[in-house]
Amino acid sequence: MLNLNYKDKVRGEIKYMTKIKKYLLSVMILVLGVSFYHDNKTVISTSNILYENGNNNYVLNKILNDNELKEEIPHMFNYTSNGFYHELSIGMEVSDPNYITTGLYSREDDDGISYYYRGNINNNIIQFGEYTEDYYVNTDEDNYYQIKNRDSRTGSYRKVKLASKGDKMYWRIVRVNGDGSLRLIYNGTSPEEGEDIEKLRSYSIGKADFNDLSDEPKYTGYTYDNGMGSLIKEEVDAWYNNALGNTSYDDLVINGRFCNDTSGYKKDVDYGFDERNYNFFASYDRFGQAANKYIKDNDPTLKCPTTTESYGGSYRLKAGLITADELVLSGEVIMSSWGPIATSGKVSDGYLNGGTDKGSSNGYWTMTPSTFYNNYADLWQSSWTLYNQAANTNSNIRPVINVTTENKTLKGDGTANNPYILVDAVENNYKGAATIESEESININDAFEEEIDLSNVTWTSEDDSIARIENGKILGLKEGITKITGVSSDGLTSYEIDVTVIKNPVTNSMTYIGIGLILILVLGTALFTVYRIKVIVNDD
Repeated sequence: MLNLNYKDKVRGEIKYMTKIKKYLLSVMILVLGVSFYHDNKTVISTSNILYENGNNNYVLNKILNDNELKEEIPHMFNYTSNGFYHELSIGMEVSDPNYITTGLYSREDDDGISYYYRGNINNNIIQFGEYTEDYYVNTDEDNYYQIKNRDSRTGSYRKVKLASKGDKMYWRIVRVNGDGSLRLIYNGTSPEEGEDIEKLRSYSIGKADFNDLSDEPKYTGYTYDNGMGSLIKEEVDAWYNNALGNTSYDDLVINGRFCNDTSGYKKDVDYGFDERNYNFFASYDRFGQAANKYIKDNDPTLKCPTTTESYGGSYRLKAGLITADELVLSGEVIMSSWGPIATSGKVSDGYLNGGTDKGSSNGYWTMTPSTFYNNYADLWQSSWTLYNQAANTNSNIRPVINVTTENKTLKGDGTANNPYILVDAVENNYKGAATIESEESININDAFEEEIDLSNVTWTSEDDSIARIENGKILGLKEGITKITGVSSDGLTSYEIDVTVIKNPVTNSMTYIGIGLILILVLGTALFTVYRIKVIVNDD
C-alpha cells in the first residue's frame, strides 16, 4: 500500500497538471475563437447616396445627379418663383429675394414622393416622339381644332400645318411621379418656344373652348353627364390618337393619373372670404389666400381630392391637362387685389408660364375648376400669371402625358442644346471574374480582361458576407461564391463579377495549429502524469 506521503505527492502533481491544462486549454480556445471569427465574420455594406432608400429608378437617379434637391421653405407658395408677392396694404406687388425659389423640390402625391421642377428651369427638356406625317389643325381664324367642323357656329375653315413629317416632339418634365413615371407637358417641335404658328402658341396643339357652354358648374368637368367628354378632352384625345397613339411611343405612355378637382364647391363666405356672391371650388382655397390676407398659406397639392359631384374627379388617361396646383408648384401664383379676376401683377418666370401679356390669347388651359359666378363656370389657366377663364372662352391646349421609366434612363443634360432622350437602361454589359483569399483584396479593374472606366458606378453584392466592394477594391470576407453587380450612374452600362473566395492559408494554419496544440496538450498531460507517478513510486 502506498503511504499517505505518496498519496499527497500524487494529488499535488495531478492538481498542478490540472492547472497547467486549464491554462493551456484557455489559450487554445482563444486561438480557435480568433480563427473561427476570422473565417466567419460579416460586414454590413454601406448605402450609396444615389440609391438611398433602395431607389433603383435610373431616370430619377439621373435627375437627382443633374439637380440639387432643395427643401421647400415656409410660405414659398405665397410667392411666384421669382419672389413676387401681392401686398394688399399697398395694392401692388413687391419682391422678396428670400423667396426666389428655383430648382428641384419634392412632396407627396397619391403614389409616393414626387420630384417637381420650380422656377426658371432650363434643364428639364426632353425629346419624346415624332410626327409620322404632316399634321394639320382646322382654324376659323379664332379656334384651332383637331376635329373638323367641331364648331357649329361657323362653317368657314381652313387648314394650318402644326408639324411636318419627321418633326420631333419636345416636352418639359413637370415632375417624376410617385410611381416613378415621368410627367411631361408638350413643348412643340422645338426644344424652346418659338414664334407663334399664325395665332397659335408654338407649344399648343390647338386653341378652343374648354366647353362650349359655361352656365352651369358642371361645365368645369373634364367629363360630365355620365361620362360625356368635354370639348377639350375630345381635342386632347384626338391629337394623342393621331400623333402618338399610332406610333411605338404609345407603348411607353401609361394610363397616368389626372385630376379634374371639382371638390369643395362652396360660397365665398364658407371659405372665410368676403361675401361677393362667388362660389369657389376647393382649388381657390388652396392657393387664393391673397384675397383673404393670407389667413393661411397657399398650399397646392399633388393628391386628387375626393369629389362627390357628378362631373370631374380623378382619371386614368393616356393624355390630359396639367393642374393649377402643378402651376403653383412650378412658380406661378394668383396676383390679384381680390377675387378670381387678376387685375395687376408681375409675370412669374416659372418655366410653365403661359404668356407675357394679360388675357387669354397667350394662356393655356388647366383641368382645375376655380369659380362659378354670374352664370360663368371658370377654370384656371396659365397666362401672364395664374388666371381664371370662363369655360366657353378659347385658350391654348397643351397636352400632358405620363411615361414609364421601367428599365429606362436618360441621355443628355435636359438643355435645349442637349435635350434628354429616354433610352434603355443598359447599352453595354461587362462580365468579369475574380478568385481571392479571405481577408484579401484586389482592384476591381483586375477582374476584367480590358481596361474599363469604372468611375460613377454603383456596386451591389448578392452576398456581402462573402465579398463586397470597398474603396475601389473587391474585399473577400469568407469562403464562398457570390456575384457582384454594378451599374453606371446614367444607367447605360452594367457590370457583373463572379467572385470566389477561398480560405486564407494563414487563417487555416491558425486553425490547424490550434487543433494540434490541443492534441499535444491532451497527450502530453497524460504522458507527463504517468511519468511523475512512476518517479514518485520509484522514489518511495
